[in-house]
Amino acid sequence: MNQDGRTIEHVMRDIKSLTEYQVQITIPEGFRFSGVVPFDMNIVAGEAFVTVVAPSWDEAVLRVQDFFKQPQ
Repeated sequence: MNQDGRTIEHVMRDIKSLTEYQVQITIPEGFRFSGVVPFDMNIVAGEAFVTVVAPSWDEAVLRVQDFFKQPQ
C-alpha cells in the first residue's frame, strides 16, 4: 500500500486505463513558450494539435487548457 492507501493493483489499473488523446486548441494571442513543453505538439496556422495521455477526454482537454492558461 502506498501513502494514500492505494495498493499497487489499484495504481496499475489506473495506469492501464490511460488513453492517448488528440486535442486541438487555438493558441491564445501573445502566447509565448517558456520552459519544457509537456506534450507532443504540432502547430499549424495558430492551431495546436496536442497529444495527451490522460484517464479521460475531459482531463486531456483540461491539461491542455491549463498549459495555455485558457479559461475553462
